[in-house]
Amino acid sequence: MRRYPAHKVTALLVAHKDLMEAWKEAAQEGRIRAKTLGRENVVLVEDPALIARLEALGLRGEPVKEEA
Repeated sequence: MRRYPAHKVTALLVAHKDLMEAWKEAAQEGRIRAKTLGRENVVLVEDPALIARLEALGLRGEPVKEEA
């Protein structure tokens, strides 16, 4: 699982319609979660294909441990 700043992910979703569709599907299946850490909005992504796609677009997330 990786954590990404929400504002950076949003910009990529707007620019890449196919990424937006994959994102919606993953969200429906519960493989993406939104969270606020302090004052920062982040998304937690569990989907390996989405993680690879985001990295290919230049956005590297921070690894996070599985939450209980």
